[in-house]
Amino acid sequence: GLALLAGCTTDQGLVTLASMHPVQLDVRNVDVQKLPIMRDVEGSHTGVTSILFFPTFAGPSLALAVDDALARGRGDALTRAQVTTTKWWFLIGVETISVRGNVIDLPEAP
Repeated sequence: GLALLAGCTTDQGLVTLASMHPVQLDVRNVDVQKLPIMRDVEGSHTGVTSILFFPTFAGPSLALAVDDALARGRGDALTRAQVTTTKWWFLIGVETISVRGNVIDLPEAP
């Protein structure tokens, strides 16, 4: 038999700054040059969007993709994050949101 697998990846754009929890952004007394930065960190989240052409209404979450990147980079904020989605279908539909950017570990607020 012949199996048909279809898919595509789409660039969704650039997010300048992202965090899924409140962070201290007052950097007036912080030496920004000395902040720990982990570059080119990727996070993702995947959801099954359809089964046998019936929608599941359970797509992937951008918030969970950002959280994944922050956990991998051990930081508080994701900067210059490129967002992409990848979708493929073969009896089920699957979609992944990926973010790739720099993770900054901000100092604790006083």
